[in-house]
Amino acid sequence: MRENSSAEHPSAMPGNPLLDDSWFRSELYGLDRMADDFPRVRQGELADLLANNSALQQFAQPAINVLAQKIADKQSVVILSDASGLVLNTFGDIQALQKAQRFALAPGNLWSECGRGTNAIGTALAIDDSCEIYGHQHYLTSNQGLYCAAMPLQSPGGQIAGVLDISGPAHFPHPHTLAWVKEAAKQIEYLWVKQSLHPEQWLMSLHPRAQGLDHVEELLLIFSDNVLMAANRVAMRELHLRAEQFGSLTFSQLFPQAEQLANSVPQPVVTHHQQHYYCRLRAPARNHFPTQSVGSHLHYALRDDAKKMVRLLDAGVSLCIHGETGCGKEYVSRALHQQSKWREGKFIAINSAAIPESLIESELFGYQPGAFTGASKQGYIGKIREADGGVLFLDEIGDMPLALQTRLLRVLQEKEVAPLGSSRSWPVNFAVICATHRNLPQLVAEGSFREDLLWRLQEFSLTIPPLRDWPMLEDFILQLWREAGGEQRGIQLAPALLGTLAQHQWPGNVRQLRSLLKVMLALAEDNEVLGHDTLPGEYQQVASQPLPALQQQDERLIAETLQRFNGNISRAAQALGVARSTLYRRAARDKQGNG
Repeated sequence: MRENSSAEHPSAMPGNPLLDDSWFRSELYGLDRMADDFPRVRQGELADLLANNSALQQFAQPAINVLAQKIADKQSVVILSDASGLVLNTFGDIQALQKAQRFALAPGNLWSECGRGTNAIGTALAIDDSCEIYGHQHYLTSNQGLYCAAMPLQSPGGQIAGVLDISGPAHFPHPHTLAWVKEAAKQIEYLWVKQSLHPEQWLMSLHPRAQGLDHVEELLLIFSDNVLMAANRVAMRELHLRAEQFGSLTFSQLFPQAEQLANSVPQPVVTHHQQHYYCRLRAPARNHFPTQSVGSHLHYALRDDAKKMVRLLDAGVSLCIHGETGCGKEYVSRALHQQSKWREGKFIAINSAAIPESLIESELFGYQPGAFTGASKQGYIGKIREADGGVLFLDEIGDMPLALQTRLLRVLQEKEVAPLGSSRSWPVNFAVICATHRNLPQLVAEGSFREDLLWRLQEFSLTIPPLRDWPMLEDFILQLWREAGGEQRGIQLAPALLGTLAQHQWPGNVRQLRSLLKVMLALAEDNEVLGHDTLPGEYQQVASQPLPALQQQDERLIAETLQRFNGNISRAAQALGVARSTLYRRAARDKQGNG
C-alpha cells in the first residue's frame, strides 16, 4: 500500500523515507488534498494560549530576532508554534507573501500533520526531529507554493514545547535555512535549561573536549541534590535519557565512578555507558536558602514584617502573599519556611495556573494505582501528603478550578486527605502559604472563588512591593551579584552602573533583575569592572533617558500595544512582558485621573 501511495503522488518523492511515511500518515488521516478550509482558533483562545506559552516565547525571542534578520531579503517569516503545531507568533515581512500564505501563516492557525498533512511544523512534531519541506512535497496542494524548515523545541523537562520554523516562497533558494533553524533551536534550548536552574540546584556541563565546555554544543544536566531534574536535547540524545527518568535517575547511576563534587577546572568523567567526557560541575549557589541569604532577601522584600510573618507561620496561620509577577513570592515563601518551625519538613510548591485542570486534582490529592487511565502503577501520594510536617505553597491560587476548591477546603478544615480511588484518609499537618497577583475578593464576587476558602487561606495577607519600590535597592542588587558568583570571580559593578540598575522600572521585578545579572555575568571576564556599555542594548537605550521621559515612554508604549491588540489586556500584557494586573491597575488609575 505504501508503494502505491508513492506512485499515486509523485511529489512524495519515493526513496525519501521521511516524506513517504508522512504522506502515508496524511492519507490515513483522510485529508482532502484540495481542501482550503484549515483549522484555526478564535482570538480569545489564542490569547490564553499565548499566556500559557510565555516561557517558550521568552527564551525563543533572542534567537528569533537573529533569524528574522537573516531572512529579511527572502520574503520569508519566522514562526513559533506550540506543542500542537498552533502558530503563536509570526515574525518578519509577512506582507511580502501572497494573501493566502499570509492568512495561513498568521497566529492562530493549526499546522499539525493530522490537520494539514505533510508540512514542516506538523511533520517535525510527528518525528520529533528537524525537517524541511519543499513546494510539491506538501501534501495539500494549497501549501505547495511554500518552502518550510522546522525544528521542535524541547523544554528543560524533556517535553516538546513547540516548533521553530522558517516559511517562505518555494521559488527562493534556501541552501542554509534548515541549518539556521537547527542552530537557533539549539541556542533556545541551551538558554532555557540554564535559565531554569534554581539557586539550590547543581549544574553539570559535559563535552568530549575540554575546550567545548561553556558553549552551546555542551551537554547540560541539572540535579536537585543528587537526582536528575532537567537536561537539554543534546544531553538526552547522547546519554540515552528519557523524560520519564527525570525525578528518579541519580548522579551515581549516570556516573558510577564519579563523586558529586564541584570543580572549576574541567575533569574527565565516564558515564554508565562508558562514554568519556570532560565535565564542569557547579555546586548550588545557595544550599537550600542558607540563613544569611534568606534573612537578607526577607529584609529587602518585607522590611520589618519578616519576623512577624515567621511568627504567624509558626502559629499555623495561613498566609496569602500578593504582588506583581516576578516580585519573588515563591522565594519569600521558601525563605519563611526555612526560618520557621516547619523547616525540618519539605517545602512543596504547586502552581494552579501551570497544571492542566484534568491533572491538578491527582497532583494535589494523589491517587491509588489504576485510579484512572494513564495512572502510574505505583500510585502517587500527592503534594498535600508530601507537605506533611512542612509548608504547602499554592501559587496562582486564583486559578484553581472551583470544583477543587471544595476538596481543598475540606482538607484544610479536617487535616486529612483521601487520594483519588481510595476510601481511606491520611492525617496531615502542614502550614499553608498561597500567592496570587489576582484580586481574590473580586473573584469571590464573580462566583469563581469560594468565599469560605478565601478566609481560610487569607488568615493574614501581605503584599510584596514591586522591586522599583524596595528600599536599599543597590544593596540588594549587590547581594544578588554575590549570590550569582560575581564577587567570587572578582567582577565588579561600577557605581554608575549600579545606580542605573537601581533606577530601572523593572516591570519583571526580581525575576527580570536576576536574568539580567546572569546574562551580564556570563558575558563578563574575570576581574572586570562592568560599566554601562556592558548592558544589553534594550537596557542601554532606557538608561540614557531621564526618569520622566522613561515614564512617558512607558505610557506611550502601553497605549500603542493596547491599541495594536484592540484593547485585549491579556495579549498586550504578554507582548509587554508584564502581568495583566499591572495593565488593569494602570487602566484604573488613568480612568480615575480622567474622571
